[in-house]
Amino acid sequence: MSKLLETYENMEKEAAEKVIKTERAEVLAKYASIAEELISEQYEDDQYNEHDVIKVAEFLIESDLDTEDEVEKVAELEEMGKHMANGFVRQLQELEA
Repeated sequence: MSKLLETYENMEKEAAEKVIKTERAEVLAKYASIAEELISEQYEDDQYNEHDVIKVAEFLIESDLDTEDEVEKVAELEEMGKHMANGFVRQLQELEA
């Protein structure tokens, strides 16, 4: 029975990995499509190649990741600012009392 359960768990794991790979491929395809669209707006078809599209797609991905990191940092700083402001308000209220 444990062999059957182990086989089932392995099948589930493989299916999950396949879904992740498919999702990654879809995301990369979207970036490649956007990159090619951007390049084709600037250059004619014979003036760029697959390597150029890959470079632009990599740049777009890095840019989006940097933006995501910055958004997270801003959210953390905003949360810290709220805590500090609340602390200042409490201290002022204690001084007034």
